[in-house]
Amino acid sequence: MFGKNFDKLFNELFSSDPFFKDINNFEKKTYKSEDGSITFTYITNTKGDLNKSDELYLLKQKLNMAVEDQNFEEAVELRDKIKNLEKNKEKISGLKKELDECVKIQNFERAIELRDEINSLK
Repeated sequence: MFGKNFDKLFNELFSSDPFFKDINNFEKKTYKSEDGSITFTYITNTKGDLNKSDELYLLKQKLNMAVEDQNFEEAVELRDKIKNLEKNKEKISGLKKELDECVKIQNFERAIELRDEINSLK
């Protein structure tokens, strides 16, 4: 769709947002159907899941937007999520490592338990 100008457009769009400060974490990928009739390009985070600082950043951005919009109910919920995430970040990190291992060995029952525990700590 954008052709050769895509890289320039991508860099302009994402260089101004602090979330995309490390442009090397993002990769442009292009999918082409076997017959060549469909082509699309998308941007993916090559780090995989959001890390804690990214997740905190996004929550803080949402909090700022909620306050600006005077949506104080949402602001309270976001504030509490931020506090929980900051308070439990080490425990969540350990649980995520265990979760990754369970998925790798296909112990999905334990993975479900870990996922639920992680979500309850956020």
